[in-house]
Amino acid sequence: MRYPKPMVSLLIAGSITGAFLNPSVASAVDFSGKTITNLVPSPAGAGTDKFARMFAPFFKKYLPGNPTIIIQNMPGGSTIRGNNWFEKNAKPDGMMYVGITASSQTSFLLGGKKIKFDMTKWAYIVAAPRGNVFYALPSTGVKGKNIRDDMAALRKAKLIAGMQNATSAELRDFLAFELLGLTVKPVTGVKKPEQRKAILRGELNIGSQSAGAYIKHITKYVEKGQVVPVMTLGFSDADGNIVRDPGLPKIPTIIDIYKAVNGGKMPSGALWDTYKNFYSIGVMTSKGLALPKGTPKAIVAAYVQAAKKTAEDKKFQKIAKKALGQYPLLFDKDATKAFADAVTLSPAAKAFVKKFVKEKFDVNI
Repeated sequence: MRYPKPMVSLLIAGSITGAFLNPSVASAVDFSGKTITNLVPSPAGAGTDKFARMFAPFFKKYLPGNPTIIIQNMPGGSTIRGNNWFEKNAKPDGMMYVGITASSQTSFLLGGKKIKFDMTKWAYIVAAPRGNVFYALPSTGVKGKNIRDDMAALRKAKLIAGMQNATSAELRDFLAFELLGLTVKPVTGVKKPEQRKAILRGELNIGSQSAGAYIKHITKYVEKGQVVPVMTLGFSDADGNIVRDPGLPKIPTIIDIYKAVNGGKMPSGALWDTYKNFYSIGVMTSKGLALPKGTPKAIVAAYVQAAKKTAEDKKFQKIAKKALGQYPLLFDKDATKAFADAVTLSPAAKAFVKKFVKEKFDVNI
């Protein structure tokens, strides 16, 4: 998978392919006098809701005809309820698009009878990569000075981490722990903001945050010596290699740590193949926007063009820098390829993750 090179700005640094390169295709679209709905399968105030509301006023400005954009929240079932509704009811006329989060992708990836939506057929507008940081309490023995010493300490410690449920986005964390040979007790029913608070209270002792939330909420405790950064999930470079997070380049990646304790070898096998999907979900396609399957190219082109103009808008850049950090947005075919990498799981990897969830959390999927 090739991605645009990381940039300081939020503008894409690679080629914009397909419909976006032909503005005349999009010019045939006119939403004058229309009201467009952005369906968000998460509660108001959640990360996906904030992401959607960040784009909405700029889509009103840059979509042809300056339509009204409204946000419709439809939470439930780790986003399954809203995504099922979108799949069944959204027409391919540009009048509705959906907000995407890691939970949406995780739910789809794991499958099950409740999943009635197919993310492989949606028309993707934009994907927003986002860094992810793991941190731990000093009581675990980590000091943040030597990778091998920290890993030795973590492997001996009685680690406890929170997660919303066995099939929520935090499944990525437990795959990472497994990859590094860490034994971590899960505490379910704990949403992400509460996980952070529980760690600071000492009820949990290891966890993760998005890079933006880490910088906003955690770095002050790092400076006080109350928590220690352990690693980031990294970021995919232009050749698809996982490299240091451009927003937090001083913190080692999971790959740095794995190689340090395994004689320089790269991870491999079913666990690694499965982890890579969940890494893509957590980092490269953390948030996004998509139109329903079958949406005509001209309408997709109009949305991609509006998203690109949004990313170039100085006002948006100021807002997005604080919310998303120093990561490039992916558009059109780049976004489609990124989401395909995230939500397309091989039969062997799907069998592995089902077994993993059963053994670790006693949950059948």
